[in-house]
Amino acid sequence: MKLFFILTTGCIYFLFIRGWKKKPQDFYRKNKLFVWGHRGSPLKKTENTLPSFQKAIKQGVDGIELDVRCTKDRRAVVFHDQDLYRLAGKKEKIKEMNYEELKTIAFHDNTTIPLLDDIAGIVHQIKSLNIEIKSDSLFSGYSTVKPVIEFIKKNNLYKKCVVSCFNPLILIKLKIKNPRVIIGYLYNKNVPFHVWHNIFWMRRVQPDSLHIHYSLIDSLPVRWAQKQNLKISSYTVNDKAVYQNIKTLKLDGIFSDNIEYLK
Repeated sequence: MKLFFILTTGCIYFLFIRGWKKKPQDFYRKNKLFVWGHRGSPLKKTENTLPSFQKAIKQGVDGIELDVRCTKDRRAVVFHDQDLYRLAGKKEKIKEMNYEELKTIAFHDNTTIPLLDDIAGIVHQIKSLNIEIKSDSLFSGYSTVKPVIEFIKKNNLYKKCVVSCFNPLILIKLKIKNPRVIIGYLYNKNVPFHVWHNIFWMRRVQPDSLHIHYSLIDSLPVRWAQKQNLKISSYTVNDKAVYQNIKTLKLDGIFSDNIEYLK
């Protein structure tokens, strides 16, 4: 069923829905790098929690980046990993738990996993929100598209929120479901012939921005994306030398864990 959906979506897109114009992203700053707090401020607070986002805001970030995946009962929660082991020492997977079970699990600092809806209260304090839809394989992550679109619509974030994903088929589904959403293409360097793989998919997804690992900031895909007038941001930048290099190359933004250090 999932394979049928993917193939059908791809065919519809290639045959009928090409040619989107890039959407404006007025939150970017002219002549100055836009700084996203990567999962908030994870060196100070537990990543992807409300205290982490609040700390990043106090540190002066321009925007917040967070990760979203769905629970068994299709609730969109803010969490990076497939399972709870790294942060909570439990082997259960997010997709196998209902939210009522999940919210009872606390991390070492007594913080818990927030719903995406819980983030609405801090969005007005930042210039932009980047939601990364987690997709653990070509066939996963699609159920997260609907609640993400609903969140953006409900909070009127069309001009403020960027949605990104490593799975280009999810981005295509997102654009078909709601063409108003700003799309960030996450560059996957862990595939064979990654340069041509990603340029191929960027041509088909036609995103509004490119998010790429800092080791590839001076590469063919970046130069190609600049010619397409995409906004380009690099992850995850925690080193001052890399930061200065990105400024020299005149990219648009960075994602960082170490906001105070870079300042």
